[in-house]
Amino acid sequence: MKRIILLFLFILKGFLFNAQSVADYTIYYNFKCVSDTIENEFFTPEEFILYRVGHESRFVSSGRYYNDSTTVVFEKTHPQPMFNSQEEVQKYIDLIAEKRDRKNIQSDYRITKNFETSNFTSLLIFSLPIQYQEETMNFLWEITNETDTILGLPCIKAFTNYGGRHYFAWFTLAVPINDGPYVFQGLPGLILKVIDDRGWYNFVVTNIITEKTNRYWNPEFMNKFSQKIDRKTFVSKMTELKRNPQMPAEVLNFSEEARLKRKKAYEKRFDFLIEQN
Repeated sequence: MKRIILLFLFILKGFLFNAQSVADYTIYYNFKCVSDTIENEFFTPEEFILYRVGHESRFVSSGRYYNDSTTVVFEKTHPQPMFNSQEEVQKYIDLIAEKRDRKNIQSDYRITKNFETSNFTSLLIFSLPIQYQEETMNFLWEITNETDTILGLPCIKAFTNYGGRHYFAWFTLAVPINDGPYVFQGLPGLILKVIDDRGWYNFVVTNIITEKTNRYWNPEFMNKFSQKIDRKTFVSKMTELKRNPQMPAEVLNFSEEARLKRKKAYEKRFDFLIEQN
């Protein structure tokens, strides 16, 4: 337990090196995903934020963005002291729990797109160890003649394949930004909506900010403790974790009944980063 606490504090201290940067644009999306593919039930919709600084854009839940940025504020007002005992460590952790404002996070996905190297990186904080993968941004899009209107903007429908799944997207020429939710980009305008052919994953734009805005920017957004692996290995590892779920080391008395309950819940859902090669 002591090692886990000290590791947590070491990670927290890394936030001191974070700073604000000027984002070229900031786009907000509503994300809805399936929780039970058998009963066709869905998680509560969650807000995600897409913003770009320089040649890199990031896609992350608003809750994660908020928690990370408020950690910086906390560190400035309550700098981490030198610890002389386990009791002092625990006292500081109690202060964090009391003073640091945090939001619940439902889907802890982090995506970066590097428009200089034409690669994107996906990270899923699912269980220790944290793992991520890097892939090319070269999507093969087919643009259709179908149109729609989203947020009052005229849109054109396109489709592509990714991760073994078929996706539909609606983009607008009225906002000439080559970007979109999750891993998607490569169309001649901002992608406002993406949905897979089963309707299990749905991204819809809710707000578009094209003015330059100060944004929290973490140099270690993808987490230096994560493992860089390819998609095939990533899928294999995470599929095995779903079949044999484990709890983090700090969770004590993880019973067989709890493990089976967790496994059953995993079997009913398909995580769009991990279930297909």
